[in-house]
Amino acid sequence: MPSKIKPAVLVTEEQPLEEQKLPQNWPEGITYLTDHTYSDAVTTEQKTALSRTLSDDATWIQVRASEIESPSKNVEIKVITDEKHPACGQRGIFAAHSLIPDSFILLYLGHVHTNALSDTDSKSDYDLNLDGELGLSVDGVNSGNESRHANDYRGISERPNAEFRDCYVQVPSARRAGGMKWERRVAIFVLSAGNAGKRKAGIKAGEEILVNYGKSYWEARKRIASFRHDEAMLKIASLALEG
Repeated sequence: MPSKIKPAVLVTEEQPLEEQKLPQNWPEGITYLTDHTYSDAVTTEQKTALSRTLSDDATWIQVRASEIESPSKNVEIKVITDEKHPACGQRGIFAAHSLIPDSFILLYLGHVHTNALSDTDSKSDYDLNLDGELGLSVDGVNSGNESRHANDYRGISERPNAEFRDCYVQVPSARRAGGMKWERRVAIFVLSAGNAGKRKAGIKAGEEILVNYGKSYWEARKRIASFRHDEAMLKIASLALEG
């Protein structure tokens, strides 16, 4: 059994720790975050670079601080009891109210680390690329927010209804005018309506928010399952790659 980690703390460069309310059905032993934490291996230069606007990402969506709440009012965590669901017995996130196409749902938060092997948890299933050029990823295995419970659509629905997108968010900064700065993040957004408008309804209240983990994720899961002789996971990963 892992040692119990104290949940619900806010950790930023500029702000002190403060208590936070936990979302309903938050798992024990996982730290709830309202902002990233950073590995000691992440340099000051890398952190600074996350706040630089580049021409290639000038079209990224900007999410204002007023749109970010913790716990999120856009989602609810639920324990899945449907035996036909691939994640039965685990958790998923569900829309707390109707969400329109292209709308921001919530940030993907966790522990930001470098991509060096010595700074990466090879067993984590919650590691997401944050900035490839800077060599940074964000891992939600031991700490994060509601987004760590977003399930892959395979075996649940014909297609995802949400996706991970790069974006800029407003975060506190004592060094910037107005006390805020823009910083690169990854967030979950509702899929667009599409050219034919097939997804114009967005996500209805009570629907599970489903994303696409991507082929590389399932290939890695298949390799790990083979190594661990985990037949159940091997079957799920194989079916996902066939879909």
